[in-house]
Amino acid sequence: MRRRILLSALVSGALALAAVLTWSQHRASTRDAHLDAARAALGAPFREAPELHDLEAGDALAHLEAARELGAEVDQEVAEAESVAFLVAGDLVSAAGALREAKRPGWTARTRLVAASIAVGRGHLDEADEHVREATILGADLGDTDHRRALLFAGDLALDREEARAARDAFAELARLEPDVAAVHNRHGLALEALGDLAAARAEVARALELDPELVDAWVNHGRQERAAGETEASAAAFRRATELAAGRGDAWLGRGLAALDAGDLDRARPAIERARELSPESLDAALAEGDLLRAEGRLEEAANAYRLVMRDNLHHAGGWVKLGNVLFATGERADAAFAYRQALEGDPSLAAAHNGLGAALMGRDDGAARVALERAAELDGADPHPLMNLALLAERSGDRAGARDAWSRALERAPGSPVAEAHLEALR
Repeated sequence: MRRRILLSALVSGALALAAVLTWSQHRASTRDAHLDAARAALGAPFREAPELHDLEAGDALAHLEAARELGAEVDQEVAEAESVAFLVAGDLVSAAGALREAKRPGWTARTRLVAASIAVGRGHLDEADEHVREATILGADLGDTDHRRALLFAGDLALDREEARAARDAFAELARLEPDVAAVHNRHGLALEALGDLAAARAEVARALELDPELVDAWVNHGRQERAAGETEASAAAFRRATELAAGRGDAWLGRGLAALDAGDLDRARPAIERARELSPESLDAALAEGDLLRAEGRLEEAANAYRLVMRDNLHHAGGWVKLGNVLFATGERADAAFAYRQALEGDPSLAAAHNGLGAALMGRDDGAARVALERAAELDGADPHPLMNLALLAERSGDRAGARDAWSRALERAPGSPVAEAHLEALR
């Protein structure tokens, strides 16, 4: 009897031990699954997550917390994931707190990028530059994905500072390392555009769309570039696609409205521009577009007032002053128009449109100053025929037939087939 009881106890003990082992194995397996999921999310390759904001940090954090409850020692990983998750949520204070813990053992490329993002959010761009430089070095040493993210960040900071060459170099190096990432080609296109290489810029943005037909930023840039090239239909199609992909993008609606304005379709322009204003109430470009719309509708006084309202709080916006000058010139207020153009030139002395507008506004009032302004405009913009046309009219006013013929001929070279230039040349023969 005692042997039977002992045997039963041994069997029960073995079964209990097996249950404990099975439970422990399950616990370990579950813990490892959570760790694998977290590390996969945080270690996403550059092509899937070009920026820290693209990482699924919230999901990773949940997995790490679950793994920690199951006995994993992941305090450091949790702190790093928290810093990224808070950053993505826009909580810079909490992100900075988590970062202090995450960098305790020493800086990594990842923590440097988090610090740079926090610095940008606080407006400390010099500090951000330093963190990005260090991230680039650390990432290169480790050969990790964050080296790529650091290059992308460096290019973005250079674009923000209008250092187009530095931006181009960063994005070109990144395109060499990651040739199939749409976001890289899109940004490279922006840098090339800033350097004036418009053909290459358009090609890079087009390449971005080949790689990712749903990249909204690239559609917006494509629409803007096509609009600048005078390709009205292509521009409208690009902006329309951008709004289809991202109905909440104010810049896409603005581009759609401006493209409609270019085509003279005011019925489509108005709702698009109004939608842009709703989505981006702080956008200076959207506010100026309201003035553009009023001007296109022939409501010149209202357009002038709309521009004045914008410029009241944006005195250094050269393009806005040119728009105001143009509408004032159209209403015959030439002295006020000249003032607006001069304000534009204070903000940007190289703005050809402002020199041309100033020259036109001064004609008949100060022909000498008008000639200087128009010659400067013609020099700054080698494609625009209007400064030369205005110079030709100025020469005609003074009886300088030879000078007028020369200016009209040069204008015709820039605008072949111009009926205005051809008619004036015929009259001067």
